[in-house]
Amino acid sequence: MRRSTWLRTAVIAAFVAGTSALPAMAADMLSAPPPPPPMAPPPAMIDAGGGFYLRGDLGVGVSDFARIDTTPPLAGLTTIDSSINATGILGVGAGYAFNSWLRADVTAEYRFDAKHRHVDRYVGGGNLITGNVGGFVGLVNGYVDLGTWHRITPFVGAGVGMASLSMSGTRDVNIVSGAAVTGADKTETRFVWALHAGLGYDLTSNWKAEVGYRYMHFGDVKSGNVNCAVAGPACPYQVRIKDLSSHDLRFGMRYIFADAAPAYSPGPLMRKY
Repeated sequence: MRRSTWLRTAVIAAFVAGTSALPAMAADMLSAPPPPPPMAPPPAMIDAGGGFYLRGDLGVGVSDFARIDTTPPLAGLTTIDSSINATGILGVGAGYAFNSWLRADVTAEYRFDAKHRHVDRYVGGGNLITGNVGGFVGLVNGYVDLGTWHRITPFVGAGVGMASLSMSGTRDVNIVSGAAVTGADKTETRFVWALHAGLGYDLTSNWKAEVGYRYMHFGDVKSGNVNCAVAGPACPYQVRIKDLSSHDLRFGMRYIFADAAPAYSPGPLMRKY
């Protein structure tokens, strides 16, 4: 009898303990899990929007031309060789980026003297004519930026302006006799046009590096009068570079006066278990 009473008491105590733990377990099960940790913010995008900018450029120009000759022409004279050396280019400019795809600028540049060489042949002799061509160019340019990928922005553009080109140091040497005459220096101002293509690279929100190709067309360029030692039907004459143009490769930097986008520090590394 005593044993059955003790067993009944143990069963009742176990039941009471089990039922008292149920509310706590239910509360634990119904409570919401803790919120996930905040995600790290994305890195800041570089601002490629509008703003005033200044630019500087260095480059090299390779001349193209139809021919180098003398005018008025002399009957029986045949050109056997003509060439123009490459020239250095130094330029500056200022412009405005209207938005992320359209901008315009005004540029001024100096084109260092490039030596030209021209050999004429005639019956019984020939002439070697040399000299220099160079000067200043001012352009108004417009560009279309074609989108940015990994900080690289391809662009195309066009420009119009004026060039003040000089033909200087003209010298005509008779190949047979060695006699030489010189021509007067001459500077002419003419309309020019240009086509651009290239790539820009965003160094920062304000600094842009640029490499570009430019085709520029000048037209005809003439020297001053060359007076022969002995007057003749073709004296005085001028040396003419017919249909002069240039293929330019330029490297430049642009600084945009615009507020930089705020920079983020990378967030902490989060792991899930």
